[in-house]
Amino acid sequence: LRKTRGAEAADRASGAETLVQVEMLKQVAVAGKMEGVIDWIEEFLQSGEKLVVMATHCIVLETLESVFKKISVRLDGSTSPEQRQQVVDAFQNNDNIKLFLGNIKAAGVGITLTAASNVAFIELPYTPAELQQAEDRCHRIGQKNAVNIYYLLSENTIESKIAMLLDNKKQVLDAVLDGKITKQESLLQELFK
Repeated sequence: LRKTRGAEAADRASGAETLVQVEMLKQVAVAGKMEGVIDWIEEFLQSGEKLVVMATHCIVLETLESVFKKISVRLDGSTSPEQRQQVVDAFQNNDNIKLFLGNIKAAGVGITLTAASNVAFIELPYTPAELQQAEDRCHRIGQKNAVNIYYLLSENTIESKIAMLLDNKKQVLDAVLDGKITKQESLLQELFK
């Protein structure tokens, strides 16, 4: 952080050193996989289907938008309420717009994206509820197809640890709220072993 953003930023962050370290590890992981993510999206789009892509960092969305500018729309925290509806309408109604690029928090609630039945997560949030809400943008009234969720995560990085934490939190919430008894090992935990 000191090298990339300067001494002042590093000094301010020293009080939250662990969070800063985790955040930097997340950014390194996503930067290292962007070429593969772009290749995966290009390959997916050859199917002719629309795709919703969710991420947490604006730089990730900006990178994807620069590559897929002509066939994408983007919704993040800087999107005005008026623009928000225009973005959603363009994705829902314009056959030339194949890709919705959304920030998990900003695009994860209050919108319907049933024009797609596929959602890809490039980064993960810290709570299962945010993940579930973002997934549910395609699971809305009017959806005619089964919805497929893809997690484009890097193995042996902080991303795999966050995925396991999310899975554990979801198991606890399911047990407490719904009385569900879950296996000790979840699917995501098994995949990362």
